[in-house]
Amino acid sequence: MKQPNVILIYPDQLRFDALSCNGNTVSHTPRMDELAQEGTNFQRSYSSYPLCCPFRASLMTGLYPHKNGMYSNHYPLATDLPHYLPKIMGDNGYKTAWIGKWHLNGGKKFEAVPKEYWCGFDELIGYGRGHHYIDSLYYRNEDPTPYKSEKFEPVYQTEHLMDFVDRSLAEEKPFMGMICYGLPHPPVEMQPEDYKTMFSADDITLPVTVPPHHQKKAKEYIAMYYGMVKCVDEQIGRLIDHLKEKGIYDDTVFIVLSDHGDMCGEFGMYEKSIFYDASAHTPMLIRYPAKVKSGSRPTQMVDSLIDVTPTILDLCDIAVPETMDGMSMGAILKEGQDETFRDYTYYEILRVPEELCDVMDKPDRKNYAERGFRTADTVYVERANVPFAYYDLTTDPLEQYNCIDNFKFYPQIKECRAKLSDMMAQYHDDWSLQRDQLPPDFQTQKEAIADYDNAYQKAQYEI
Repeated sequence: MKQPNVILIYPDQLRFDALSCNGNTVSHTPRMDELAQEGTNFQRSYSSYPLCCPFRASLMTGLYPHKNGMYSNHYPLATDLPHYLPKIMGDNGYKTAWIGKWHLNGGKKFEAVPKEYWCGFDELIGYGRGHHYIDSLYYRNEDPTPYKSEKFEPVYQTEHLMDFVDRSLAEEKPFMGMICYGLPHPPVEMQPEDYKTMFSADDITLPVTVPPHHQKKAKEYIAMYYGMVKCVDEQIGRLIDHLKEKGIYDDTVFIVLSDHGDMCGEFGMYEKSIFYDASAHTPMLIRYPAKVKSGSRPTQMVDSLIDVTPTILDLCDIAVPETMDGMSMGAILKEGQDETFRDYTYYEILRVPEELCDVMDKPDRKNYAERGFRTADTVYVERANVPFAYYDLTTDPLEQYNCIDNFKFYPQIKECRAKLSDMMAQYHDDWSLQRDQLPPDFQTQKEAIADYDNAYQKAQYEI
Protein backbone atom coordinates (compact mmCIF):
# COMPACT_ATOMS: atom_id res chain seq x y z
CA MET A 1 0.00 0.00 0.00
CA LYS A 2 1.35 3.43 -0.90
CA GLN A 3 1.83 6.03 1.79
CA PRO A 4 -1.37 7.98 2.50
CA ASN A 5 -1.51 11.74 2.37
CA VAL A 6 -2.36 13.64 5.55
CA ILE A 7 -4.61 16.69 5.95
CA LEU A 8 -5.00 18.07 9.46
CA ILE A 9 -7.52 20.86 10.05
CA TYR A 10 -7.14 22.74 13.31
CA PRO A 11 -9.82 25.34 14.09
CA ASP A 12 -8.71 27.25 17.19
CA GLN A 13 -10.96 27.08 20.27
CA LEU A 14 -13.66 24.78 18.87
CA ARG A 15 -15.97 23.21 21.46
CA PHE A 16 -16.92 19.55 21.18
CA ASP A 17 -20.63 20.34 21.24
CA ALA A 18 -20.48 23.04 18.56
CA LEU A 19 -20.87 20.33 15.88
CA SER A 20 -24.25 18.98 14.83
CA CYS A 21 -22.77 15.46 14.70
CA ASN A 22 -22.13 15.92 18.43
CA GLY A 23 -25.71 16.87 19.21
CA ASN A 24 -25.93 20.58 18.48
CA THR A 25 -29.36 21.46 17.10
CA VAL A 26 -28.57 25.08 16.18
CA SER A 27 -25.06 24.98 14.74
CA HIS A 28 -25.33 22.95 11.52
CA THR A 29 -22.01 21.45 10.35
CA PRO A 30 -22.80 19.12 7.43
CA ARG A 31 -19.24 18.70 6.15
CA MET A 32 -17.83 17.76 9.54
CA ASP A 33 -20.87 15.54 10.00
CA GLU A 34 -19.89 13.85 6.73
CA LEU A 35 -16.43 13.13 8.13
CA ALA A 36 -18.00 11.73 11.28
CA GLN A 37 -20.33 9.46 9.30
CA GLU A 38 -17.53 8.12 7.10
CA GLY A 39 -14.85 7.93 9.78
CA THR A 40 -14.39 8.01 13.54
CA ASN A 41 -15.94 10.64 15.80
CA PHE A 42 -14.25 10.50 19.21
CA GLN A 43 -16.72 11.22 22.00
CA ARG A 44 -14.17 11.69 24.77
CA SER A 45 -11.25 13.57 23.28
CA TYR A 46 -9.73 15.91 25.87
CA SER A 47 -6.81 18.31 25.75
CA SER A 48 -4.57 17.76 28.76
CA TYR A 49 -3.36 21.38 28.61
CA PRO A 50 -6.25 23.38 27.13
CA LEU A 51 -4.23 26.36 25.91
CA CYS A 52 -2.92 27.29 22.46
CA CYS A 53 0.88 27.08 22.61
CA PRO A 54 1.16 24.03 24.88
CA PHE A 55 -1.20 22.15 22.58
CA ARG A 56 0.69 23.14 19.43
CA ALA A 57 4.04 22.23 20.91
CA SER A 58 2.75 18.81 21.92
CA LEU A 59 1.20 18.22 18.50
CA MET A 60 4.64 18.85 16.98
CA THR A 61 6.57 16.71 19.48
CA GLY A 62 4.28 14.07 20.97
CA LEU A 63 5.49 15.23 24.40
CA TYR A 64 3.60 16.74 27.32
CA PRO A 65 4.21 20.50 27.72
CA HIS A 66 6.17 20.04 30.92
CA LYS A 67 8.61 17.93 28.87
CA ASN A 68 8.84 19.99 25.67
CA GLY A 69 9.19 23.21 27.68
CA MET A 70 6.08 25.00 26.41
CA TYR A 71 4.80 25.98 29.83
CA SER A 72 2.51 28.77 28.65
CA ASN A 73 1.62 30.89 25.63
CA HIS A 74 3.95 33.03 23.51
CA TYR A 75 7.29 31.35 24.25
CA PRO A 76 9.51 29.86 21.50
CA LEU A 77 9.57 26.08 21.22
CA ALA A 78 13.02 24.60 21.80
CA THR A 79 14.79 23.68 18.57
CA ASP A 80 16.83 20.79 20.01
CA LEU A 81 14.13 18.36 21.15
CA PRO A 82 14.44 14.65 20.22
CA HIS A 83 11.82 14.67 17.48
CA TYR A 84 9.34 16.82 15.57
CA LEU A 85 6.46 15.39 13.57
CA PRO A 86 7.11 17.41 10.36
CA LYS A 87 10.80 16.42 10.40
CA ILE A 88 9.91 12.74 10.80
CA MET A 89 7.40 12.95 7.96
CA GLY A 90 9.92 14.73 5.72
CA ASP A 91 12.55 12.09 6.46
CA ASN A 92 10.05 9.49 5.25
CA GLY A 93 9.43 11.11 1.88
CA TYR A 94 6.60 13.52 2.66
CA LYS A 95 6.24 17.06 1.39
CA THR A 96 4.99 19.13 4.33
CA ALA A 97 3.36 22.51 4.89
CA TRP A 98 1.77 24.53 7.69
CA ILE A 99 -0.73 27.29 6.89
CA GLY A 100 -2.08 29.86 9.36
CA LYS A 101 -1.17 30.95 12.87
CA TRP A 102 2.02 29.23 14.08
CA HIS A 103 2.41 30.52 17.65
CA LEU A 104 5.57 28.51 18.42
CA ASN A 105 8.34 31.01 17.80
CA GLY A 106 7.76 33.60 20.53
CA GLY A 107 8.61 37.08 19.31
CA LYS A 108 6.26 39.70 17.99
CA LYS A 109 2.73 38.87 16.95
CA PHE A 110 2.24 39.67 13.27
CA GLU A 111 5.67 38.73 11.96
CA ALA A 112 7.22 36.06 9.75
CA VAL A 113 8.26 32.82 11.44
CA PRO A 114 12.04 32.19 11.23
CA LYS A 115 12.79 28.87 9.57
CA GLU A 116 14.64 27.46 12.58
CA TYR A 117 11.26 27.34 14.33
CA TRP A 118 9.38 25.46 11.60
CA CYS A 119 9.94 22.04 13.26
CA GLY A 120 10.99 20.65 9.87
CA PHE A 121 8.08 21.82 7.70
CA ASP A 122 9.08 22.42 4.07
CA GLU A 123 6.71 25.37 3.81
CA LEU A 124 5.08 27.76 6.25
CA ILE A 125 2.53 30.22 4.92
CA GLY A 126 1.24 32.24 7.83
CA TYR A 127 2.42 34.39 10.70
CA GLY A 128 3.64 34.25 14.28
CA ARG A 129 0.48 34.79 16.28
CA GLY A 130 -2.61 36.95 16.72
CA HIS A 131 -6.24 37.01 15.62
CA HIS A 132 -7.05 39.55 12.93
CA TYR A 133 -9.30 37.75 10.46
CA ILE A 134 -10.39 40.70 8.34
CA ASP A 135 -7.61 42.66 6.60
CA SER A 136 -5.22 39.98 7.82
CA LEU A 137 -1.50 39.54 7.18
CA TYR A 138 0.64 36.54 6.30
CA TYR A 139 4.11 35.67 5.06
CA ARG A 140 5.29 33.16 2.49
CA ASN A 141 8.03 30.88 3.78
CA GLU A 142 11.28 32.83 4.20
CA ASP A 143 10.12 35.88 2.27
CA PRO A 144 10.08 38.82 4.75
CA THR A 145 7.43 40.62 2.67
CA PRO A 146 4.05 40.87 4.40
CA TYR A 147 1.11 39.90 2.19
CA LYS A 148 -2.60 40.66 2.45
CA SER A 149 -5.78 39.61 0.71
CA GLU A 150 -9.19 41.09 0.07
CA LYS A 151 -10.68 37.73 1.07
CA PHE A 152 -11.70 36.59 4.56
CA GLU A 153 -8.69 34.94 6.17
CA PRO A 154 -9.94 31.30 6.32
CA VAL A 155 -11.04 31.52 2.68
CA TYR A 156 -7.61 32.35 1.31
CA GLN A 157 -5.91 30.01 3.79
CA THR A 158 -7.97 27.16 2.34
CA GLU A 159 -6.83 28.14 -1.14
CA HIS A 160 -3.20 28.10 0.00
CA LEU A 161 -3.64 24.54 1.22
CA MET A 162 -5.34 23.47 -2.00
CA ASP A 163 -2.44 24.96 -3.94
CA PHE A 164 0.02 23.00 -1.77
CA VAL A 165 -1.93 19.81 -2.51
CA ASP A 166 -1.78 20.46 -6.25
CA ARG A 167 1.96 21.15 -6.20
CA SER A 168 2.60 18.00 -4.17
CA LEU A 169 0.65 15.93 -6.68
CA ALA A 170 2.65 17.47 -9.52
CA GLU A 171 5.83 16.35 -7.76
CA GLU A 172 4.28 12.89 -7.21
CA LYS A 173 5.06 13.05 -3.50
CA PRO A 174 2.87 12.12 -0.55
CA PHE A 175 2.06 15.18 1.49
CA MET A 176 1.15 16.33 4.97
CA GLY A 177 -0.68 19.65 4.95
CA MET A 178 -1.83 21.26 8.18
CA ILE A 179 -3.97 24.35 8.43
CA CYS A 180 -4.78 26.35 11.55
CA TYR A 181 -7.88 28.47 11.15
CA GLY A 182 -7.98 31.21 13.79
CA LEU A 183 -11.75 30.80 13.94
CA PRO A 184 -13.80 30.37 16.12
CA HIS A 185 -11.34 31.93 18.59
CA PRO A 186 -12.43 35.46 19.61
CA PRO A 187 -12.88 38.20 18.56
CA VAL A 188 -16.09 36.57 17.36
CA GLU A 189 -17.36 39.84 15.92
CA MET A 190 -14.47 39.92 13.41
CA GLN A 191 -16.23 38.10 10.57
CA PRO A 192 -18.31 39.01 7.52
CA GLU A 193 -21.82 40.20 8.29
CA ASP A 194 -23.45 37.17 6.65
CA TYR A 195 -21.82 34.84 9.16
CA LYS A 196 -22.10 37.22 12.10
CA THR A 197 -25.88 37.45 11.71
CA MET A 198 -26.48 33.86 10.58
CA PHE A 199 -27.59 32.80 14.05
CA SER A 200 -29.79 34.71 16.47
CA ALA A 201 -29.19 34.97 20.19
CA ASP A 202 -32.86 34.06 20.57
CA ASP A 203 -32.14 30.63 19.08
CA ILE A 204 -29.48 29.76 21.64
CA THR A 205 -30.41 27.42 24.49
CA LEU A 206 -27.87 27.78 27.27
CA PRO A 207 -26.75 25.04 29.66
CA VAL A 208 -27.84 25.49 33.26
CA THR A 209 -24.20 26.21 34.15
CA VAL A 210 -24.45 29.74 32.71
CA PRO A 211 -25.35 32.11 35.58
CA PRO A 212 -28.44 34.33 35.06
CA HIS A 213 -26.44 37.56 34.91
CA HIS A 214 -24.30 36.11 32.07
CA GLN A 215 -27.08 34.72 29.91
CA LYS A 216 -27.64 37.70 27.61
CA LYS A 217 -23.92 38.11 26.94
CA ALA A 218 -23.44 34.35 26.49
CA LYS A 219 -26.28 34.03 23.96
CA GLU A 220 -24.96 36.93 21.88
CA TYR A 221 -21.43 35.54 22.03
CA ILE A 222 -22.44 31.98 21.11
CA ALA A 223 -24.58 33.15 18.17
CA MET A 224 -21.54 34.85 16.61
CA TYR A 225 -19.30 31.93 17.63
CA TYR A 226 -21.59 29.58 15.68
CA GLY A 227 -21.25 31.84 12.64
CA MET A 228 -17.49 31.25 12.74
CA VAL A 229 -18.03 27.50 13.16
CA LYS A 230 -20.23 27.55 10.05
CA CYS A 231 -17.47 29.28 8.09
CA VAL A 232 -14.96 26.66 9.21
CA ASP A 233 -17.31 23.88 8.17
CA GLU A 234 -17.69 25.40 4.70
CA GLN A 235 -13.91 25.65 4.29
CA ILE A 236 -13.51 22.02 5.33
CA GLY A 237 -16.09 21.20 2.67
CA ARG A 238 -14.04 23.01 0.03
CA LEU A 239 -11.00 20.94 0.97
CA ILE A 240 -12.96 17.68 0.90
CA ASP A 241 -14.36 18.54 -2.54
CA HIS A 242 -10.88 19.43 -3.81
CA LEU A 243 -9.45 16.09 -2.71
CA LYS A 244 -12.39 14.31 -4.34
CA GLU A 245 -11.85 16.23 -7.55
CA LYS A 246 -8.20 15.16 -7.56
CA GLY A 247 -9.18 11.55 -6.90
CA ILE A 248 -7.19 11.29 -3.65
CA TYR A 249 -9.81 11.68 -0.93
CA ASP A 250 -9.82 8.01 0.06
CA ASP A 251 -6.01 7.99 -0.02
CA THR A 252 -5.82 10.77 2.56
CA VAL A 253 -5.88 10.66 6.34
CA PHE A 254 -8.25 13.55 7.05
CA ILE A 255 -8.22 14.88 10.63
CA VAL A 256 -10.22 17.66 12.29
CA LEU A 257 -9.36 18.60 15.87
CA SER A 258 -8.94 21.57 18.16
CA ASP A 259 -6.59 22.66 20.91
CA HIS A 260 -9.34 23.41 23.44
CA GLY A 261 -12.92 24.53 23.72
CA ASP A 262 -14.48 27.74 25.01
CA MET A 263 -16.31 28.21 28.31
CA CYS A 264 -18.92 30.35 26.47
CA GLY A 265 -20.26 31.80 29.70
CA GLU A 266 -20.46 28.57 31.71
CA PHE A 267 -19.80 29.30 35.39
CA GLY A 268 -19.46 32.93 34.32
CA MET A 269 -16.28 32.19 32.34
CA TYR A 270 -15.10 32.65 28.77
CA GLU A 271 -11.96 31.51 26.96
CA LYS A 272 -10.16 28.33 28.13
CA SER A 273 -7.17 27.13 30.21
CA ILE A 274 -9.21 25.36 32.86
CA PHE A 275 -10.23 21.76 33.60
CA TYR A 276 -13.98 22.08 32.94
CA ASP A 277 -15.48 20.02 30.14
CA ALA A 278 -16.38 23.14 28.14
CA SER A 279 -12.69 24.10 28.02
CA ALA A 280 -10.94 20.74 27.70
CA HIS A 281 -13.42 18.65 25.64
CA THR A 282 -12.66 18.93 21.93
CA PRO A 283 -13.98 17.41 18.71
CA MET A 284 -11.77 14.95 16.90
CA LEU A 285 -12.79 13.43 13.57
CA ILE A 286 -10.54 11.07 11.59
CA ARG A 287 -11.39 9.61 8.18
CA TYR A 288 -9.22 7.18 6.20
CA PRO A 289 -11.17 4.23 4.76
CA ALA A 290 -8.18 1.87 4.61
CA LYS A 291 -7.60 1.92 8.37
CA VAL A 292 -10.47 3.80 10.02
CA LYS A 293 -13.84 2.30 10.88
CA SER A 294 -16.78 4.12 9.31
CA GLY A 295 -19.40 5.66 11.56
CA SER A 296 -17.59 4.79 14.78
CA ARG A 297 -18.18 6.85 17.96
CA PRO A 298 -15.69 5.46 20.50
CA THR A 299 -16.13 6.51 24.11
CA GLN A 300 -12.60 5.71 25.29
CA MET A 301 -10.65 8.59 26.80
CA VAL A 302 -8.08 9.98 24.34
CA ASP A 303 -5.80 13.01 24.60
CA SER A 304 -5.77 15.14 21.46
CA LEU A 305 -2.68 16.92 22.77
CA ILE A 306 -0.32 13.91 22.68
CA ASP A 307 -2.13 11.00 20.97
CA VAL A 308 -2.64 12.49 17.51
CA THR A 309 1.08 12.65 16.70
CA PRO A 310 1.86 8.93 17.12
CA THR A 311 -1.45 8.11 15.44
CA ILE A 312 -0.48 10.00 12.29
CA LEU A 313 2.84 8.15 12.18
CA ASP A 314 1.14 4.80 12.77
CA LEU A 315 -1.45 5.35 10.01
CA CYS A 316 1.41 6.23 7.65
CA ASP A 317 3.38 3.09 8.66
CA ILE A 318 6.18 5.17 10.16
CA ALA A 319 7.87 4.06 13.37
CA VAL A 320 6.73 5.97 16.46
CA PRO A 321 9.64 7.15 18.65
CA GLU A 322 9.57 5.35 21.99
CA THR A 323 10.20 8.63 23.81
CA MET A 324 6.83 10.10 22.77
CA ASP A 325 4.29 10.38 25.59
CA GLY A 326 1.27 9.76 23.40
CA MET A 327 -0.29 6.48 22.31
CA SER A 328 -1.41 5.59 18.81
CA MET A 329 -5.18 5.44 18.48
CA GLY A 330 -4.80 3.07 15.52
CA ALA A 331 -6.60 0.14 17.14
CA ILE A 332 -9.48 2.37 18.28
CA LEU A 333 -9.78 3.73 14.75
CA LYS A 334 -9.82 0.26 13.24
CA GLU A 335 -11.86 -1.70 15.79
CA GLY A 336 -13.74 0.99 17.74
CA GLN A 337 -11.93 0.19 20.99
CA ASP A 338 -8.53 -0.72 22.41
CA GLU A 339 -8.46 -2.53 25.75
CA THR A 340 -4.76 -1.69 26.19
CA PHE A 341 -5.31 2.07 25.98
CA ARG A 342 -5.10 4.26 29.11
CA ASP A 343 -8.46 5.00 30.77
CA TYR A 344 -7.78 8.66 31.65
CA THR A 345 -6.40 11.92 30.34
CA TYR A 346 -3.86 13.93 32.29
CA TYR A 347 -4.36 17.63 33.08
CA GLU A 348 -1.74 20.30 33.69
CA ILE A 349 -1.47 24.04 34.05
CA LEU A 350 1.99 25.40 34.80
CA ARG A 351 2.43 28.41 37.05
CA VAL A 352 3.17 31.92 35.79
CA PRO A 353 4.61 34.07 38.62
CA GLU A 354 2.59 37.08 39.73
CA GLU A 355 4.98 39.66 38.29
CA LEU A 356 4.51 38.10 34.84
CA CYS A 357 0.74 37.73 35.26
CA ASP A 358 0.53 41.52 35.51
CA VAL A 359 1.48 41.87 31.83
CA MET A 360 0.50 38.53 30.21
CA ASP A 361 -2.70 37.85 28.27
CA LYS A 362 -5.77 36.78 30.26
CA PRO A 363 -5.57 32.99 29.68
CA ASP A 364 -1.94 33.03 30.86
CA ARG A 365 -2.59 34.74 34.16
CA LYS A 366 -2.32 31.63 36.30
CA ASN A 367 -0.32 32.40 39.40
CA TYR A 368 -0.69 28.80 40.50
CA ALA A 369 0.03 25.34 39.19
CA GLU A 370 -2.66 22.72 38.63
CA ARG A 371 -2.40 19.01 37.94
CA GLY A 372 -5.11 16.42 37.71
CA PHE A 373 -6.78 13.80 35.59
CA ARG A 374 -10.12 12.94 34.05
CA THR A 375 -11.71 9.53 33.64
CA ALA A 376 -15.14 8.59 32.31
CA ASP A 377 -16.47 8.90 35.89
CA THR A 378 -14.27 11.44 37.67
CA VAL A 379 -12.52 14.80 37.44
CA TYR A 380 -9.80 15.33 40.05
CA VAL A 381 -7.59 18.43 40.29
CA GLU A 382 -4.95 19.67 42.71
CA ARG A 383 -3.80 23.26 42.91
CA ALA A 384 -0.23 23.73 44.11
CA ASN A 385 -0.16 20.16 45.48
CA VAL A 386 -3.39 20.66 47.48
CA PRO A 387 -6.67 18.88 46.58
CA PHE A 388 -8.83 21.47 44.84
CA ALA A 389 -11.62 19.83 42.83
CA TYR A 390 -13.40 16.49 42.75
CA TYR A 391 -16.41 15.86 40.53
CA ASP A 392 -18.38 12.61 40.41
CA LEU A 393 -19.49 12.55 36.78
CA THR A 394 -21.80 9.59 37.31
CA THR A 395 -24.17 11.79 39.33
CA ASP A 396 -22.99 15.24 38.22
CA PRO A 397 -22.16 15.17 34.50
CA LEU A 398 -22.36 18.97 34.24
CA GLU A 399 -19.62 19.42 36.87
CA GLN A 400 -21.78 21.64 39.06
CA TYR A 401 -20.89 20.28 42.49
CA ASN A 402 -17.30 20.27 43.67
CA CYS A 403 -17.14 17.55 46.34
CA ILE A 404 -13.57 18.20 47.48
CA ASP A 405 -14.80 19.28 50.93
CA ASN A 406 -17.51 16.64 51.21
CA PHE A 407 -16.36 14.13 53.86
CA LYS A 408 -18.37 11.38 52.16
CA PHE A 409 -15.87 11.43 49.30
CA TYR A 410 -12.77 11.35 51.48
CA PRO A 411 -11.81 7.75 50.47
CA GLN A 412 -12.14 8.53 46.76
CA ILE A 413 -10.18 11.78 47.09
CA LYS A 414 -7.43 10.00 48.98
CA GLU A 415 -7.23 7.40 46.23
CA CYS A 416 -7.16 10.11 43.53
CA ARG A 417 -4.38 11.94 45.35
CA ALA A 418 -2.21 8.82 45.32
CA LYS A 419 -3.06 8.14 41.68
CA LEU A 420 -2.08 11.68 40.62
CA SER A 421 1.20 11.42 42.53
CA ASP A 422 1.98 8.23 40.63
CA MET A 423 1.11 9.89 37.31
CA MET A 424 3.38 12.84 37.98
CA ALA A 425 6.24 10.50 38.82
CA GLN A 426 5.56 8.42 35.71
CA TYR A 427 5.58 11.49 33.46
CA HIS A 428 8.53 13.15 35.25
CA ASP A 429 6.38 16.15 36.09
CA ASP A 430 7.10 18.50 38.98
CA TRP A 431 5.14 21.17 40.83
CA SER A 432 8.06 23.60 40.75
CA LEU A 433 8.07 24.04 36.96
CA GLN A 434 7.28 27.62 35.93
CA ARG A 435 8.30 30.51 33.71
CA ASP A 436 10.53 33.08 35.39
CA GLN A 437 10.83 35.61 32.55
CA LEU A 438 8.56 37.13 29.93
CA PRO A 439 8.84 35.68 26.42
CA PRO A 440 11.59 37.27 24.30
CA ASP A 441 10.31 40.33 22.40
CA PHE A 442 7.02 40.14 24.31
CA GLN A 443 4.41 42.62 23.11
CA THR A 444 1.37 44.04 24.79
CA GLN A 445 -1.79 44.04 22.68
CA LYS A 446 -1.40 47.79 22.11
CA GLU A 447 2.16 47.33 20.83
CA ALA A 448 1.12 44.44 18.62
CA ILE A 449 -1.68 46.41 16.96
CA ALA A 450 0.75 49.26 16.21
CA ASP A 451 3.12 46.76 14.59
CA TYR A 452 0.23 45.24 12.66
CA ASP A 453 -0.86 48.64 11.33
CA ASN A 454 2.66 49.42 10.12
CA ALA A 455 3.05 46.02 8.45
CA TYR A 456 -0.38 46.19 6.81
CA GLN A 457 0.44 49.53 5.21
CA LYS A 458 3.56 47.98 3.64
CA ALA A 459 1.92 44.68 2.71
CA GLN A 460 1.47 43.55 -0.89
CA TYR A 461 -1.76 42.02 -2.14
CA GLU A 462 -1.44 38.28 -2.56
CA ILE A 463 0.04 36.90 -5.71
